[in-house]
Amino acid sequence: MGEIVIRVPEDVERYLTPGLRRKIEIEALREIEARLLKAKKFIELAEKSELDEKKAEKLTEELKKALAERYGVI
Repeated sequence: MGEIVIRVPEDVERYLTPGLRRKIEIEALREIEARLLKAKKFIELAEKSELDEKKAEKLTEELKKALAERYGVI
């Protein structure tokens, strides 16, 4: 597994107590874990996708049209 380093500016670090430092560490780890879980779910869905180039082009055109209608272009 990779390593994650959080750099705290020196002018902020001097105010951090060990307890506050630990709280920040825990919150950062939770946020990183949540984002990794979302990325994992996305990858799993993308791997199951049966979208070929032709379907992707059609979907792109439908999205463009829907956006144009939404914003009053057409």
